[in-house]
Amino acid sequence: MRTYFDCVPCFVNQTLGLVKCANGTECQAQNALKQVLTNLASIDYSSAPPVMAQKIYRTLYQVYGERDFYYHEKQRFNTLALEVLPEIIKKISGAEDVFTEKVKLSIAANIIDFGKNANLTEHDVFRSLDEAMTREIDREKIQNLKNVIDKADNILYLCDNTGEIVFDRLLIESMPLKKITCAVRGKPVINDATLEDAKTSGLIDIVNVIANGSDAPGTVLDDCSPEFRKAFDDADLIIAKGQGNYETLSGIENKRIIFMLLVKCSIVARDIGSPTGMFVIHDKLCN
Repeated sequence: MRTYFDCVPCFVNQTLGLVKCANGTECQAQNALKQVLTNLASIDYSSAPPVMAQKIYRTLYQVYGERDFYYHEKQRFNTLALEVLPEIIKKISGAEDVFTEKVKLSIAANIIDFGKNANLTEHDVFRSLDEAMTREIDREKIQNLKNVIDKADNILYLCDNTGEIVFDRLLIESMPLKKITCAVRGKPVINDATLEDAKTSGLIDIVNVIANGSDAPGTVLDDCSPEFRKAFDDADLIIAKGQGNYETLSGIENKRIIFMLLVKCSIVARDIGSPTGMFVIHDKLCN
């Protein structure tokens, strides 16, 4: 997916959120904003939005030093997800189709996205998870997901955010674990999940987990490690969580990619053909 003019305000808002989180000096804040605005003036609109977000992060590293800007918030939402998980498991245990409930919860947890909402609250997450259990979802797409998982020999599952990764683990527990490799970001960016979060969530205890080698909030293949590229090439099914993975991989041809996301952006909504707020399971070969 390419970048649009409407993406620019989002880039500015992301920068402002990061500057506030950095707690630096007024001089640093001014310097960071000037550099980001200069970069935005020469933005490549043919590239995916996460490419620009990656540049913003690298610019802020130059100003503030390399750090995990949202480290404490990431830990907070991981902890929140782990705390509510046992009660949620109880609620869905009697469901007619537990797999479907787990899919909905995994997508609902995609709301934990500081790139879209740096002011996200615990209440926002609780509401999204509660609503997920009463939401309707396209049963044909759920069945298609089950079918392709069953037929695949080698599945690569691309994680997205912290907190969300706890519910990815819950879903993955219902899949054939020996077939699955999960991938997380190679370095901290926004609140995207890294190997540390895979350990915290327990995901690393049930499946093979690799880092993609990149600091982009998506999957920019040219920026990923050889290990990840081999895993991507060898997979006969890729399950990609979140908008960032959709934005960077929706143009990939000749790969079975199923995107699972909560649509949080009007631009993604227009591109994927679903309204904002929608739970989406988008199989490129079936849409």
